[in-house]
Amino acid sequence: MKKILFAISIMTVLLSCQHKTEKEFVLVLDNHADSLLIKSADQLAQYWYQITGREINTIYEKPKSKIAIYIGNSWAPKALTQELNPSEPDDFIISIKPNEIFLFGNQSLSTLYAVNTFLEEQLHCIKLSESEDFIPKDTHPHFDDFFRVYHPDFSFRRILFKGQKDPSYREWYKLDELDDWGMFVHTFHRLVPPEKYFNEHPEYFSLVNGRRLKDAQLCLSNPELMDLLIKNLGKEMKKQAEKAIWSVSQNDAYNYCECDHCQHLYDKYESYSGAYIEMANTIALAYPDKQISTLAYQFTREAPKNIEPLPNVNIMFCSIECNRSMPLVDDPRSKSFVKDMKDWSSISSNIFLWDYAVQFKNYLTPFPNFPVLQKNIQFFKDHGVNMMFQQGSGGNWSDLSELKQFLIAKLLWNTELDVDSLASGFIKAYYGDAAPYIKKYYDKMNEEIQAHAETEFLNIYGFPSDYVDSYLSPDLMLYYQSIMDSAEIVVESDSLYLNRVKRARLAVDFAYVDIAINHNFEEMPGIIDSEKSKEIHPQILDLLNKLEDYAIYDSGIRINERNFKIEDYKTYVLNKLSLQMKPNKLEDAQIKILSKYSDTYPVGGEKALNDKMFGALDYSKNWLGFQGEDMIVEIELLEEEEISEIQMNFLKAVNSWVFLPLEIVIETSQDGINYHKTSSLKGDISDQNYLVKSIPFVFEIEPVAARYIRIKAESLKTCPEWHRGYGKPSWIFVDEIIVN
Repeated sequence: MKKILFAISIMTVLLSCQHKTEKEFVLVLDNHADSLLIKSADQLAQYWYQITGREINTIYEKPKSKIAIYIGNSWAPKALTQELNPSEPDDFIISIKPNEIFLFGNQSLSTLYAVNTFLEEQLHCIKLSESEDFIPKDTHPHFDDFFRVYHPDFSFRRILFKGQKDPSYREWYKLDELDDWGMFVHTFHRLVPPEKYFNEHPEYFSLVNGRRLKDAQLCLSNPELMDLLIKNLGKEMKKQAEKAIWSVSQNDAYNYCECDHCQHLYDKYESYSGAYIEMANTIALAYPDKQISTLAYQFTREAPKNIEPLPNVNIMFCSIECNRSMPLVDDPRSKSFVKDMKDWSSISSNIFLWDYAVQFKNYLTPFPNFPVLQKNIQFFKDHGVNMMFQQGSGGNWSDLSELKQFLIAKLLWNTELDVDSLASGFIKAYYGDAAPYIKKYYDKMNEEIQAHAETEFLNIYGFPSDYVDSYLSPDLMLYYQSIMDSAEIVVESDSLYLNRVKRARLAVDFAYVDIAINHNFEEMPGIIDSEKSKEIHPQILDLLNKLEDYAIYDSGIRINERNFKIEDYKTYVLNKLSLQMKPNKLEDAQIKILSKYSDTYPVGGEKALNDKMFGALDYSKNWLGFQGEDMIVEIELLEEEEISEIQMNFLKAVNSWVFLPLEIVIETSQDGINYHKTSSLKGDISDQNYLVKSIPFVFEIEPVAARYIRIKAESLKTCPEWHRGYGKPSWIFVDEIIVN
């Protein structure tokens, strides 16, 4: 026993001596350190305390017996500072030796990058989101010898997710603001506002179908217009003289000018973009000390021939049309985009790449573009892109957006990172004990989209119900639901991780509802249909309530970029399902369409009006369309019936040239010859908002005996003057007609 006590005593003394001789760390700043360097030291000190449980002091001189962490290049030996290229402002160095650590960059901001990278790589911290950190515990950190010069793969790096708006997130992942931009994208309207110039100078604006349009592009062959662009841009530059980059770029529309002079430019340069490059070059010559940025987007995406952008002309090249189920270079459907990328890179070394990383129409749709992120970003780097912008869901949450913004931010700095390892580490840190289940969800979606990559077009404007033949099949949806159930169970006692799991499952629950109401699969029905009655499936009601509850808790939950809220979506779903449950006297009726309907989106003509398939929030799904035509429908019931209500939905999608009818008139007849007006409703065509809506029209009428019904929906026929499609055929879309 005495021997044991003696051994314990000796061990205690040894441990005590070890702690006494263990060297202390200090932070070292220069006496003239600016606010960013001071912030760097403070940030490292705060994290250090959370990691070790001990404070770390900041001093302003070289210590004698402590391990110094030097912040800023004023303390670095000349041999170290010479390792940095002074022309690369974002470059920084981490150098670790037994008794000194140097963290510094070419500027104060890149020194902050060095500090944050030290916290991440050496102390294993992770910034999980704009408000969440993973900070491991390590009471006695130890650092091996290390030296690296850090250099970004892109000189400009920006993501449009929630993290971008938070300074601490931007600084951690070395993301850029738009500090150098005086004007940013789609600027024709701002430089030549139609409300100021159109009435007196319609010739400044696009000639389309023989008419000058307000809501379109500019007539770039007009020399007076060019002078005005230069003049007005100069006025803007005077307001922000320090700004280096100025966008002079097409509006977010087609409607390029069709006048003979503009057509001559298109022919001369063998593409529409040639006229826009000639414009940008002219402006760039007028302002040689500024960068003039212009778009290669939609109709200007193809590079021109016989002209090259000047060195101070920046090309903002956009991938909006591309498929996300396969890497661009491997996808035959992206062949033209890849060619355009190569063509632009052959004539310019000043390219800003605008890529898209989210499902715009439905932020909550599971969107497994993860397998293509790295390869696409590498492709852009290999073809001379020096500025990268990845558009996500902005301030709104989208499927696994915490993970997605993390991976993209990391790849924009270094395209060669191990994405699988990064994803696994993030998921483990973010979801705790639920991580294995979220990883299963992540892996399975990626696996399934890759298995169907050649046949599936992963569209940034899609819906969950588009993908029921691949990664969102009924069997997989049930699997995802079971995964999320298990994930919630294992963290149910931890509110932090439980909330994160609930947020992750929003996409699964939303997809389940969308698929159920649009397909009514046996495995996941929207409606329970028994011999006695029909009712909405309880699970659909439960999922809708959960979605709404979470949206109340988190204001950043929206369906899409048009600010479609969960509460509005719930109303839409319940309305749609209630219509599906209604008895309908049209079920066996004979229907004739007397006007011309469109086969552009075939749904079966007359059959579409009583096939029990109700329209989705997309004109191509279960809507019968009339382009430039009124809708005139005649219905013959099997026998004379008493009618008290007629109901149908019309679609409003202004951005897609889909408008509500001017008026809908209901007429009834007993003999099919003599019709009498029974009811009418007017459509609201004053709403110019781009939010897509399914608008119910309910005609409650005094009970009338009739066997024949005529429905007339008067169309605008052409887009109104305020619309960018002015003068071109407009649409009306109708779905099921219900008669009771």
